[in-house]
Amino acid sequence: MVARDRPYSELKNDLKGKKVVIWTCNTCARLCYNIGGEESAERLASALRNDGVEVLGVLHTVASCLEGKVRQKYDEELLGEADIVLSLTCNIGALCAERVFGKDVLNPLVTVGAGFIDKDREILICEEKDGGLVVKGLREIASEKGLWCDPYA
Repeated sequence: MVARDRPYSELKNDLKGKKVVIWTCNTCARLCYNIGGEESAERLASALRNDGVEVLGVLHTVASCLEGKVRQKYDEELLGEADIVLSLTCNIGALCAERVFGKDVLNPLVTVGAGFIDKDREILICEEKDGGLVVKGLREIASEKGLWCDPYA
């Protein structure tokens, strides 16, 4: 499960002057309060374009942690033009994108641990502690780490 590590203004400044492709996952990153996922990535692409960042396009898959799924979305023309891939995924999804796409990847999301969604749609993270598992809410863990649990745009 993931949370984001910086405000939009910092992300925008990190991307100025670069040709960007946004990569995202429609599973965990989307389920984490829409930090990722196709709709959030498209909103972010629009906001970045409005702020002068050259976003070439958005690519997405159902599971960016599966290299085969990432390979299915490889777009030689689009990625050939890109300077950088902005990954709205967990750290494993960003690593897969870097391996498959052969581009520098910026991932402004932090993987805070494995978890699940309960019956009330709360995202819960499982942490090992004293030989057992402790379950805490993603928003609580993100707050403790100075992270945000919402999309960039």
